[in-house]
Amino acid sequence: MKKAQIISEILGDFLLPMLGYIFWSWDLYFILLFIIFDLSIRLIFIFYRKESRNAQLLLRPTLFYLSFIVLAHFYMVLTEPTWRFTTAFSDFFWYTDFFIPQGIILVPLLIYTERSRQRMEIMTTGYFNPMLVAKKLGTRLLMASLILMLMSLCLAIFNWSANVEITFFLAAWLVLILLENRAAFLKN
Repeated sequence: MKKAQIISEILGDFLLPMLGYIFWSWDLYFILLFIIFDLSIRLIFIFYRKESRNAQLLLRPTLFYLSFIVLAHFYMVLTEPTWRFTTAFSDFFWYTDFFIPQGIILVPLLIYTERSRQRMEIMTTGYFNPMLVAKKLGTRLLMASLILMLMSLCLAIFNWSANVEITFFLAAWLVLILLENRAAFLKN
């Protein structure tokens, strides 16, 4: 991949959650839901590509995806015992800014982004590599699950505020994305 393409991927994966936190007052669960929507759409696109219809190829990302969802919800219950999934999900999807619910904007935006990412890969490399995409997604989901496990451990040890946990998560998410794409920056 070209450096500009990777930089735009990094900005897309990190910048929108950060902007949501800064400008739209997203809490950690809103950020996690955005990431879950993004990863869900990526996983669905992998499932529907005929090149990637292989149970062995899809097993790893699917298991790590389910682990990430369970850990995200487990962490939210740890931080706020009265937290409920249905109300939090509804609050996220129907949160309005300029009189438009953000879910109606974010879901098509994420679908368009993933479709563009796949088209760009086909244009730059000449083919779509489902093995590489599934491996990269599986690794990201595994690392995201490990981040949530580390946050759960830190929550048990320290009494941190909501701002600290969001800052920690966003910093860990940025490091994860940068490490994932480090090979592009090491090339001359």
